[in-house]
Amino acid sequence: MRVAAPLDLTVELRRLSLIAELPRHHFAELTARAQHVRIERDRPIIVEGETLTTAPLLINGLVKVSMGRLIVDVHRGPCLLAPSAIADGGPAPISAVAMRGCDVALVDRAALVAAVTASAVTALRFADLCAKESRSYLRRFNELVGGSVEDRLADLLDRLAERHGSPLDDGRYMALPLRRCDLAMMVHATTETVSRTLAEWERRGWLRSNRAGLWWGSRRVRETQPLASTSVVLARKSDRPEL
Repeated sequence: MRVAAPLDLTVELRRLSLIAELPRHHFAELTARAQHVRIERDRPIIVEGETLTTAPLLINGLVKVSMGRLIVDVHRGPCLLAPSAIADGGPAPISAVAMRGCDVALVDRAALVAAVTASAVTALRFADLCAKESRSYLRRFNELVGGSVEDRLADLLDRLAERHGSPLDDGRYMALPLRRCDLAMMVHATTETVSRTLAEWERRGWLRSNRAGLWWGSRRVRETQPLASTSVVLARKSDRPEL
């Protein structure tokens, strides 16, 4: 981590609804104690297993969240990263790595928890964030173990397109610099199998990709040829990598 040119944290932190709803004196105290850091691409913001003494608030940027060798989610700022680990003060259950340059505000964890729990409104909002984080991981089970690689990958791209995509032609464009190996880790498959699947979908016109992101066709586009007819040669032993 390296300290970058300072942002106006009073303005930036108000973009996070949890922080903006704090009583004025708590907001002022946290803003005064917040430190702005610039995290470069591929550098960690949170390391799995390490105890968080500061709460990382992603102001701008894009991060991928992983557990072990599995990528479980992608987050775009502004947002609070790993709210459950911030709440209990235990070892972080996830790692968060910058996908491009990110602006992060670091706030003392204990001070943030004390501020948000001092008000019933913000305490409920904080509890809701923790619950949503847990539910989002539970929803990922189907993308990790349910059905074929094609089904898991299509479900993943549908979810990412809905959350991060912008309408373009008859589909959605996601400005997510995800590599083939990243997508493989998000559906618990080998990179080779995912690469062959995506190549087939590009040939059919369902998918377009470049280094900056992915275009994923709408269901109408994909229904021109049923998903079940996709012919992909599976890995010799299994489509699932060793953990």
